[in-house]
Amino acid sequence: MHAHRLATLTLLAALALLSSGCITRHVRQDVFDQDRIQVFLRSDKRLFSDVVKGYDHPAVISAVRIAHILSRIDLRWSVKEGNRRSPAIPTDLLYPVADGMSQALARAGEDQEVVVMAIRRQSRLGVLKDDFLTSLIAYVRADKLYIHISHSDYELPETYRSGEKLPQPRLGDDPSRFRLYGGTAMTLIASNAMAVDWRDPIFRRATRTKILPTGEVKRKTILLESPAEDVPEDELEAPSRASVPTGLSPEQLRALADLEEARIAGRITESEYRIRQQEILAGE
Repeated sequence: MHAHRLATLTLLAALALLSSGCITRHVRQDVFDQDRIQVFLRSDKRLFSDVVKGYDHPAVISAVRIAHILSRIDLRWSVKEGNRRSPAIPTDLLYPVADGMSQALARAGEDQEVVVMAIRRQSRLGVLKDDFLTSLIAYVRADKLYIHISHSDYELPETYRSGEKLPQPRLGDDPSRFRLYGGTAMTLIASNAMAVDWRDPIFRRATRTKILPTGEVKRKTILLESPAEDVPEDELEAPSRASVPTGLSPEQLRALADLEEARIAGRITESEYRIRQQEILAGE
């Protein structure tokens, strides 16, 4: 009798927990997986319903512009970590991470956030290799790109190679190891989170922080090249209007003008621009 009562109480407690909506599970949709960089969409379900987040998705932001945004985010490590200033995203991860983020934002629903988990591998003693994790969450709301960074070049323990799952970033993470620094068109909303006015013209060029011997902080331009598109950097940052063939209809001319505007504003990628341009010229 006692065992039956205990089982009944346990069942009732579980049902009450379910009905209150306290049990939340994460739903993952993979988008990008390349060279130890994973980018996926994540939504939450409570009981049998999606948790409403109300992001302004899908959002079209070119990979080039996202890379330029990421290049301008620095962080200050804690005193325990050396009190130094460094890039939040390692330079060799910038473009593939941005590429994955651009694809994910374009496919995201209004209740899905973009999750990035990128591993940088570094050789040690010519034989051993160390792995470092950079992870973040991104979403768009009210014309702002929000970026929450949970890990920045965090050295992973050996146990993860034995099957231990990598720690996923969560909204509300508050790393004590660092604090973010932004700049023009960026607003710090938490110690590890930025709200970015991604359309600002300043993001036409990628830069990195340079610390002078005097301690003065300056920024220097860095060159980024897309692994998928053989396009000169000056064309990516300040694209010129393509030559327009003669004999086009007014509708085609208007469509080309709108397309060029979207390209300059960074709302579409170079590959999307070229594909759509050919479709317009072909009368599709």
